Amino acid sequence: MQALTVAIGPKGITFFAQNLVSGELINCLSTLKPPDRNLTVPDITHYTAGYNFTISNIQISLTNGSLSGYSPTFSSVSQQAGGQFPLVMVGSNFSANYKWYESYHDHSCSTSSHGSYCNDYDGSNTFTYSPSVGSLTTTVTLGFVYNNKTQSYEIDVVNSTGQTANMTANIPGNSVLQNEDASCFSSHVSDTTEQLFDNIDFSSALQSVLPSMLQSIPASGKLTDKINYEFGLGDSGLTFPNNNGIAIGVTGKVSYNGQYYPGTVPAALPVPPVPTDSHHLQMYVSDYEINALHWAYYQAGLLNTTVNPSDLPDPDVLKVKTYVNLVPAFKPYQTYAMQAQVNPKAPPVVAFQDVYIFTSAAMSLLQTQLPNNIYQEITGLEGNAYVAKADLEADLSEVDQSWWPAIEKATIAMGMAVTQNLEFTMTIQTPNDPKPNLVFDVQRTDILQNLALGIAGKAQTMQYAFQQVKYATTFVSTTVPNFDKTNFADLVWPVAGEPRYDQTLTAMGQTGVPLPIMADFQFLFDQAVLSIQEGYVSILSDVKFKS
Repeated sequence: MQALTVAIGPKGITFFAQNLVSGELINCLSTLKPPDRNLTVPDITHYTAGYNFTISNIQISLTNGSLSGYSPTFSSVSQQAGGQFPLVMVGSNFSANYKWYESYHDHSCSTSSHGSYCNDYDGSNTFTYSPSVGSLTTTVTLGFVYNNKTQSYEIDVVNSTGQTANMTANIPGNSVLQNEDASCFSSHVSDTTEQLFDNIDFSSALQSVLPSMLQSIPASGKLTDKINYEFGLGDSGLTFPNNNGIAIGVTGKVSYNGQYYPGTVPAALPVPPVPTDSHHLQMYVSDYEINALHWAYYQAGLLNTTVNPSDLPDPDVLKVKTYVNLVPAFKPYQTYAMQAQVNPKAPPVVAFQDVYIFTSAAMSLLQTQLPNNIYQEITGLEGNAYVAKADLEADLSEVDQSWWPAIEKATIAMGMAVTQNLEFTMTIQTPNDPKPNLVFDVQRTDILQNLALGIAGKAQTMQYAFQQVKYATTFVSTTVPNFDKTNFADLVWPVAGEPRYDQTLTAMGQTGVPLPIMADFQFLFDQAVLSIQEGYVSILSDVKFKS
């Protein structure tokens, strides 16, 4: 299954590479120690009138290497086939420091009127040697894979290379090589510098930080000690569309106290297109995730609400005396207060469907489209929401029917409709048990709105609010003698039950649905674009690095 899908675009890949990976590679490069190198230099022969010499068996030993002024920086990352990503870092204008030891044999002859004279001797010199490097370009090719055995994402080092440019040999002034072609020797130094990369253990550098970072993705689904979202690899797996981004299917299974959400496994959610604009990533979240959250809250009893008179702005709403004239059967209990309990009979259920909402934007549009007299007739509908076209048309019954299509077109949108079946129990607080009670059912319909990203505990979540559309109460039972099934619940529910239950729903919506993300990264909440599509919520977002 996959109830979440993610697509990371080129900008996102660059962001993650620069902030997560390159820092560790740069730390590794910053501690480079050039390897020792032994060089054999061709013989040097020099002829002039009456004098010649040959320096042979020239051996150069470069030891105790170090780098000065080497501060590599991230340059770029690109994408190749098979999920490989060459990451380039560049260091400029630095020097390599060595201890230079040279040994050689000098054969020289001179000719004069007195005859010829030859001399042979073995010599050696020790210098401090500091060739300068114009630039050193390091390319580390990384592979991004999902390890099915460990069920985690991994970044591996495929290979690494180094390339120098603008080398200056800076051969020591008293060396036997000083009068020779420096460019020839600088190539040896360049080779030595580039050979650094044959022995650099970039893998260990990455393994010191990446596993814990990547393994933090599943942990980002832990909402509470008992509510957990699992972010394993989904049906579509890990792919690299057109070698220009990363697409990942995520399971999104939800459990409460070890028990998995029993809802129907959804059809595999489609993978978002790779963002080509300025956003780092795009994510789809299915209704399965939201329904699973509601189920977990229901299982935990977090949607149950108790209301006492002291909880209300007007405590008399829960005093029996307030209703004695309306309900004569209450007269024996008129000195007592009541306690209200709201308990869902089942978890709230979300469905993606067409809804009609009279938003400010819709009203502004209608004001330009409708005749003034027709517009004035609908101004009282501003803020209303409908999940059924018939309910909307019922409220438009006094409006000229020829304008209904324009009104419906301006207000229709894809929305998330939530249906809830609640049990509303009023218990009269008499001193004796069992206490008299009245039980009603409340069928409530809401629309989820105000989608946003936020933080709940350690999880980063998609949050939302509830906008009530309608409710209906139904009498169930009572132990109050002679109670005649009046519309009592319709009087009390909107004042005593609904406001407190709204607070409970608000708390759940502000917790929201966890989204997969690595530790130390955070969605940029204020720049995210959330929209409701048919069957899922689309999230376009950038990310920031917190550390």
